[in-house]
Amino acid sequence: MSSSRSKLAGAVVAWVLVVLLFWKAIYWLAAAAAVREQVSHAAVVLIFGLVFLLRDRPGGNPLALAFGPRAKLFYLGACGSAALAAVFQEPAFMLLGLGFLSGAVLLFILGDGASRVALGFGLAFTAFTLVSVVFPLADWPLRVFAGQTAEWLLGLLGQTVDLRFSGQPAQLILISAGRPFMVAPECNGFGIISGGLLLAVLLVFSRRLRWLDKAIVLLLAPLVGLLSNAIRIVVIVLLAPLVGDHYFVMHEAVGIGLFFGTLGFIWWLVDGLPERGRRIGPGINCSSR
Repeated sequence: MSSSRSKLAGAVVAWVLVVLLFWKAIYWLAAAAAVREQVSHAAVVLIFGLVFLLRDRPGGNPLALAFGPRAKLFYLGACGSAALAAVFQEPAFMLLGLGFLSGAVLLFILGDGASRVALGFGLAFTAFTLVSVVFPLADWPLRVFAGQTAEWLLGLLGQTVDLRFSGQPAQLILISAGRPFMVAPECNGFGIISGGLLLAVLLVFSRRLRWLDKAIVLLLAPLVGLLSNAIRIVVIVLLAPLVGDHYFVMHEAVGIGLFFGTLGFIWWLVDGLPERGRRIGPGINCSSR
């Protein structure tokens, strides 16, 4: 009993310590997700992806609530990164520490048997923090790219299209068949691009895939997001004259449909890739040497 109590007390002290080390970074991350809708979309994708991965994970104790060897390594990685951030005054170390911390939490709860999922989640969470930092810088470039791509696609479909900046502050306006459409910040595609990339990171590093397959998926995921967002704009522009007063409903339905369709495509793509070391029968191992 005394041993159990000492372990419990040690765990409480350990988690109180990381809260003290990371509370500012966690507060900043939560505030960024609350203020920026596209960032919150990426967070939701990450959480749901983790839930579905854990649901399909065979075996394992669902509630270990203990520091196994790998959980300790992740925990020490988090504390070490926080220490480096303090010594060198470099926020990038704190972002790295948040990734280690997310993996440590998962391993503490589920045990070291979830180490591969914890690795994928830790890397995806680190990518999520970087996404939160990059968002303000990516807004206009993504909007312009989305507008130009949609303009090109609409031109291929025979539409008369013009893309221009207008007003103060400047707005990006796509004019199709004389009808103006504002390419607003919500149209930059950041949510679908970052969500797809985070899901890809989570999936490929949670499975025993070949490194070439991982690289292909990680390169393909943001490209699919970019194309999907441009297609969303094209579909909205084409349907707008047909829906009348139901424009807002159509706008949201098209956006939601393509968002989940893109995520589903990425999941399907990763799910179809062969895993290294997968056994297909007694004594048969498909891994190559």
